[in-house]
Amino acid sequence: MSTLPDGICKQLFACFIVSMPLLMAGTTLGWSSPMMEYTLEGTAPVHLTSDQESWMVTLIDVGNVLLSLPAGIMMDRIGRKMSVYLTVPITLAGWLLILTARQPWHLYVARFLHGSAMAISLIVSPSYVGEMASISVRGSLALVVELTYASGLLLSYVVGWIASYEVLAIVGAIIPVVTGVLMIAIPESPYYLMMVGKPAEAARSLRRLRNCSNKEFEEELEIVRLSVTDDKCKGKLTDLLHRDRAPLIIVLTLAALQMMCGASVMEAYASSVLYGTGLSPNAGAVIFGLFIMVACVPFALTVDKYGRRPLIMVSCVGTTLCHVFIAALLSQDNAVGSTKALDGWLLLASVCGAEFFINVGLMPVLSVVQCEYFPSDTRGLANSAVVFTITFTSTIMLKIYQPVTDAYGKRANFIGYAVITFLGGLFCYFYVPETKGKSFLQIQTDFETYDWCNGKTSRPNYERI
Repeated sequence: MSTLPDGICKQLFACFIVSMPLLMAGTTLGWSSPMMEYTLEGTAPVHLTSDQESWMVTLIDVGNVLLSLPAGIMMDRIGRKMSVYLTVPITLAGWLLILTARQPWHLYVARFLHGSAMAISLIVSPSYVGEMASISVRGSLALVVELTYASGLLLSYVVGWIASYEVLAIVGAIIPVVTGVLMIAIPESPYYLMMVGKPAEAARSLRRLRNCSNKEFEEELEIVRLSVTDDKCKGKLTDLLHRDRAPLIIVLTLAALQMMCGASVMEAYASSVLYGTGLSPNAGAVIFGLFIMVACVPFALTVDKYGRRPLIMVSCVGTTLCHVFIAALLSQDNAVGSTKALDGWLLLASVCGAEFFINVGLMPVLSVVQCEYFPSDTRGLANSAVVFTITFTSTIMLKIYQPVTDAYGKRANFIGYAVITFLGGLFCYFYVPETKGKSFLQIQTDFETYDWCNGKTSRPNYERI
């Protein structure tokens, strides 16, 4: 029976630990779904009106947006590891506020704190994973990032379903404490240490993450050195907007496509589908969480074997077809009604199918390429732009869903998602390059030299964008 090489095990261990803040982020994001019933009905220590509930839900996105840019700058100032460390006290403070809350503003502050920690996690953790991973497993290790985030969501759904308000808050508070202890065991990113002029420490960090011959180690250390040689005097916004304009356009398009394909809306407005199937909202939330986690398996098995582009294309095609089927079912007057149980279950299956396809490609591939496409000096700023785009687009899509439904019916939303996903697939086919098996240095060189008109869709000349 084969086992993982020792070097890969070290990287997997470090990846798991640095992804723990994403477990915290998923838990805090999922908290509101099962807890709404408690806060609205007055069985929780804090009773909220519907208006106060909407503010409580929204403030996590406010914290996420406001901290997205500072988080990107901070990871280049104090380092990846220390930035991730900051999520521990911030998240813990939020859970303690929830546990002891007696006024609505206590929950408002807690949600803002959790949104702030989420911004740091979403920006810094994927960067660390990409920088410390070997080329052969860089894509597969993104599985851990996605899986921990999905596990956090599922944990909140399950605990909130079977336990009380206080128990969920205690469980949530335990996770950052454990994370803070585990973080001691991992080194700083070798790319960051090289970038700030500490080559000896960078070598020690890389050695802790590898188990290879001296020759292979020296070759990889040289790649790290060459990748960041000129970064110390750069890293300004102008570098991102001019030098890295093309990868920025591609990554921000992928980020917007994530939300515009209907992912956040399906999760937020799943209750109407669940009503038709006879499932409770909490049971349905658990099903969604399970589908997200199941989708991580084919991604991990194929991303480093077949590449990023094929997964994106499969994701776009599958999601488009599911949305077409959802729109067709919603076109029937009582497709979600109790008189047509079969249609209700088909609708649930279609929504779960769309969720599966979104999370088999569009979601996890972004966390890989947002680190691969940019040099270390602008990686933090680029990741900040990605998180801001995701949060802003998600807010817009959630805001317009109900007005569109009231004016044209639910099916109009899903027709729109199908069209957007189809067009997004065309964009990805023509403009997204393949990065499988390439070092950061190779990828950044390719972005400078690819010929837009050479007939190879994965090798465009981005200077012409």
